[in-house]
Amino acid sequence: MAWIFTGCKKMDRTYKEFVVPGGITYAQKATSPMANSGHNRIKISWLRGTDPTVVKARIYWTNYADSVEINIPSSGDTISHIIDNLDEQGYSFIIKTYDAKGNSSVPVEITSASYGEIYQSSLYNRPILETDLDTSGKEVTILWGGADLSNGAYAMDVKYTDTLGKAKMLRFSAKDSASTIPDMKEGTAYQYRTVYLPDSTCIDTFYTSYEENTRFLLNKSKWKVIDFSTEHPGDANLVTNIIDGNPGTRWHTWVDHSAYPHFVTVDMGDQNTIASFEIFRMTGDDRACNTFQLLVSADNVTWKDLGTFNFNRLIDDGQFYDIPSHAKARYFKFIGISGPLDYMVTGEISVYALGPQ
Repeated sequence: MAWIFTGCKKMDRTYKEFVVPGGITYAQKATSPMANSGHNRIKISWLRGTDPTVVKARIYWTNYADSVEINIPSSGDTISHIIDNLDEQGYSFIIKTYDAKGNSSVPVEITSASYGEIYQSSLYNRPILETDLDTSGKEVTILWGGADLSNGAYAMDVKYTDTLGKAKMLRFSAKDSASTIPDMKEGTAYQYRTVYLPDSTCIDTFYTSYEENTRFLLNKSKWKVIDFSTEHPGDANLVTNIIDGNPGTRWHTWVDHSAYPHFVTVDMGDQNTIASFEIFRMTGDDRACNTFQLLVSADNVTWKDLGTFNFNRLIDDGQFYDIPSHAKARYFKFIGISGPLDYMVTGEISVYALGPQ
C-alpha cells in the first residue's frame, strides 16, 4: 500500500505542470471544410457551425509560413475565402477558428491544388474528323475526334452566325461523338474550342484557342456519274466506286484498252459553292495518277478549268485541293493526266462546300 501511494504521488508531480486550472476552452472547429482548386487561386469554405462565440478564423499554408485572417459574420450558413496569387502546385491548408477571448479550435487540415500556365500549355483543341452537310445542304453535323477527357476536357464551344445573321454559341459535351448546328447561315464558317476543368472541384474553366472550320463535306446521296472514259470489267472496278464514300473501293480503268487521259464527270444534284476537293488513292494501291485536272460547270455545257494538280499516289490519306475562286457548280470533271501506267486506279473523290448551301 505504501509503495502504491508513493507511485501515485510521483505521477501527480509528473503531469501537474500540464494541467490548466478549470480546463482548456476550445472554439468550435471548422465543420465539413472544402477546398476548390482554381486558376492560380484556391477557395476554402466550411459550414459556419453552431458556436456563436466564434468570431474569426485563420487559414495557414506553406507550413504556417503564409496565412490569412478572416472575420466570421454573425449570420449565414457557409464561411468562404478565396486565396489568390498562388503558384501552380499542390497545397495543404490548416484552418483554425477563434472566439472573442482568443481561444482557438483544434486545427483542421485540407488539401487542394492551384493550376496555371503549366496546365494550360498541356491542353489541346479536340480535332474534327469532318463536318457534314445533310442532303438539303442546310443542317451541319460535326464529327469529333478524340477528346482529352483524362486531362479534364468536358465541353466544346462552337461559335457561328445563324440564318438571321446573329452571332450564336452552342456548348456540346466532350463525350459526344457528333454535334449538330441546325440554323447556320449560308456560306459562313464556324469556330470551335475545347473547354477544360482540371478536376471536379475547380472553380475556374480553362480554354484552348478558337480554331476555324471552313470545310463542309457535301452529302453524296444525290450524286451520279454521268460520263466517264472507261472501266475495267467486274463490279470491283466500277467508276461509281469513286463516289461511294469508301477509299477502299476503286475505279479501275480498262487495262490494255485505255490510256491517259482518263476522266469521270459527276452530277452533284444541286449547285454548290465549292471550297475544296479531297482525292484518295485506293487504300494500299499506288497505281493512281501523278497529275490530274479539275473542271466545274453549272450546266454541263460551259466548263471552268480549276487547274492541274500534283497527286501523291504513295499515301492513303486524303489530299486536299483548295479552290480559292470558290466556284459555284453542280457538275465537276476529274481528269487523270499522267501516271506510272497506261491505266489508272483511283479510290474516292469528295467535295467540300463553302459553308451551308
